[in-house]
Amino acid sequence: MIHKYESRRIRVVIRRVLLEVWDPIGIKDEPKAQSEYDGYIGDVYKLLIGGASDLEITERLLYIVRETMRLEKAAAADMGETVSALRNIHLPPHAD
Repeated sequence: MIHKYESRRIRVVIRRVLLEVWDPIGIKDEPKAQSEYDGYIGDVYKLLIGGASDLEITERLLYIVRETMRLEKAAAADMGETVSALRNIHLPPHAD
């Protein structure tokens, strides 16, 4: 089990990655839209903590972009930088 403070720290970093790296609808510079991707943080958190593969993370992000945001032209290659940034988040050793 991850301590709640560590969980919060990880979620804050995920939020930053989604906003600054992923940002499929281009809102990172819109102050009133900064919470737009917050609904996806939990899913990404669970994937990371659960030891999901890069492919599983990519597929989830693509699903969100294609099915929720209706941006059908999104491709797996578009998710590479985001997956890399998510993988760079320091997770506690017991989070595997």
